[in-house]
Amino acid sequence: MLTRGIIISLLLLILPAHLLCGQSPDSLWKRSLLRFDNEDYHGVISDLNTLIRLNPDFDEALYNRGIARLYLGDEEGACGDFSLAGRAGSREGRVMLNSLCRKDTIREMIIRSSYGNNRVDPAKGYRPVYTRADTLRGALRPQRTCFDVYYYDLAVKIMPRRRRIEGTNVIYFHVTENCREIQVDLFDNLRISKIIWNGMELAYRREFNAVFIEFPQTLRAGEDHRLSISYGGKPLPAPNPPWDGGFVWETDSQGKPWVSVACEHLGASCWWPNKDHMTEKPDSMLISIDAPEGYQVVSNGNLRGVSSLPRHYNRFSWFVSYPINNYNVTFYMGRYTSFDDIFVEPDGDTLMLNYNVLPENLEKAQRHFAQVSAVLGFYGKAFGDYPFTRDGFGLVESSYAGMEHQSAIAYGNGYDRQRSSYRNRIFDYIIVHEAAHEWWGNSVTACDMADIWIHEGFATFAEYLFLEDRLGKDEYLFELNENSRYIFNIWPMVQNRDVNEDTFAGNDVYNKGAMMLHCLRCEVNDDSLFFRMIKDFSLAYRNKTVCSQDFIGFVSKATGRNFDAFFSQFLYDTDIPLLLYSYRNEGWGITIRYRWSGVDDGFSMPFGIRNDRGESFRLEATTEWKEYRLEGAEWFNFYNQWNGYEGCADNSFTYYRTRCENL
Repeated sequence: MLTRGIIISLLLLILPAHLLCGQSPDSLWKRSLLRFDNEDYHGVISDLNTLIRLNPDFDEALYNRGIARLYLGDEEGACGDFSLAGRAGSREGRVMLNSLCRKDTIREMIIRSSYGNNRVDPAKGYRPVYTRADTLRGALRPQRTCFDVYYYDLAVKIMPRRRRIEGTNVIYFHVTENCREIQVDLFDNLRISKIIWNGMELAYRREFNAVFIEFPQTLRAGEDHRLSISYGGKPLPAPNPPWDGGFVWETDSQGKPWVSVACEHLGASCWWPNKDHMTEKPDSMLISIDAPEGYQVVSNGNLRGVSSLPRHYNRFSWFVSYPINNYNVTFYMGRYTSFDDIFVEPDGDTLMLNYNVLPENLEKAQRHFAQVSAVLGFYGKAFGDYPFTRDGFGLVESSYAGMEHQSAIAYGNGYDRQRSSYRNRIFDYIIVHEAAHEWWGNSVTACDMADIWIHEGFATFAEYLFLEDRLGKDEYLFELNENSRYIFNIWPMVQNRDVNEDTFAGNDVYNKGAMMLHCLRCEVNDDSLFFRMIKDFSLAYRNKTVCSQDFIGFVSKATGRNFDAFFSQFLYDTDIPLLLYSYRNEGWGITIRYRWSGVDDGFSMPFGIRNDRGESFRLEATTEWKEYRLEGAEWFNFYNQWNGYEGCADNSFTYYRTRCENL
């Protein structure tokens, strides 16, 4: 490959004078570098265009032009340049091409990470081919809609040495429609020994993980009934909790059993029989866990008592006095010691904080968990008082990173602030994120796995709002911008309903969900209205289930505007908004012409720009062409995920890509 000096020397000989406009190739190259330092990326591209026209294999020029286009938000143009630079010999171009631009390679990597060896179908949007088993698991069929569970009485015996469980669940339900048959759910690797109703044993049939129970008479709408299901076996072990769920059979630092369960998406029916659908939240629940002597058991809600059982077992009975979604029902068995704290909520109510940790970590936990009060204080102010006051707030040391189990959050981040993913290293992201789920996911619960962004997008956005409240807007924007680079846009955030879809695949429900809410904040452009709307939504759906469309309607009503096009783009599409623009230097300034493309009619969102004088502007774009005049400006650029947010005008840093029509 030719060195830079040789390339420049050759260009001096071959470039026609009319293309150089009085500039030597060397001076053009140097000017492009100076413009780069000054962030005049349009000027960089203009200079490099001249050099590249005369030497299409000038690899450094191709690479630099790609970077300039990337900073302007033109990912497609940047990737084209990185490809050309790589073919011309640029190592940097090949690196950028592989890390940013090879969408097929990135997609295959994310698919393998999300779905493992399970096959996905490109014709189905790179999702699995769904079967009747998926429909039985995810759909609200007549055998499910005909009854509503209002109470569970669950008792489970844990046998660590054999890695088995045995249990009984008494299901209390209200009949909503006349029926002779209902569906409950229990994984088919767990056997059912008997189902009892009104003192008689009922017949049942199993199809995949669904259990269809037949009654000897028609159950009438308005009646209340209960039935008892006894079962047992070896529950599925969790391959990688909490992301790949199941039972967690571990040992602690002393080699003693440490047992738990994390089963979001997999389903609570992997370890106990229930109506396993997101819309089903019993009003309350008793959870009794039998464990060998010498171990403590922590579960959701409040400990009602501990009783001795034969064969050196103890029963720990925990009562949940609020609605709870099924995957949040959990337990932790280990050598726990506990300590308490008290938090006074904004309305003056006292909230008990209960922490359970391994004895050797007690002092570290007492220091580390002191941050909880600040977190709960902000969330209570932002989203309404803590939703489960009677049950308290709890953190329980776990062998896996974390999980939002209602009032008994799993904590496994090592009591080390340096392990926080935040730049500030002051707050523990596991505590900040999982505590947010008490409002978003545990109280306000998605009606289908397709809507799980309501849990993860809101919880991630809540993290950033907390950091903004405690550390300032810069910290909020830093985390938002940093994590936007991990949005992959392989799947829509909301896609297939009624099949228990794995919408965690790719993790966009976290990062893109948070970015969408931030962009909504920018579009509303009234923080007082925006935060009042989010709090009102949290309170309106407290301890209820909610679908994406409910939130869309709520936003439109609260703002008096139609946001269908906005949410259609962010929730149901994989393309991000494209800003088409052109500009012209005329007189003493620049005129910019711009509009959104690739979006539905009615889409509106702001974007931010800055000029060479250090001035920042918030411009509102729609699908119609608009113009804006930058008086006295020599150049401008965009605020975006690649160029950054520093200095942007309020509510102008948004998520989009660009294409310039005159470069």
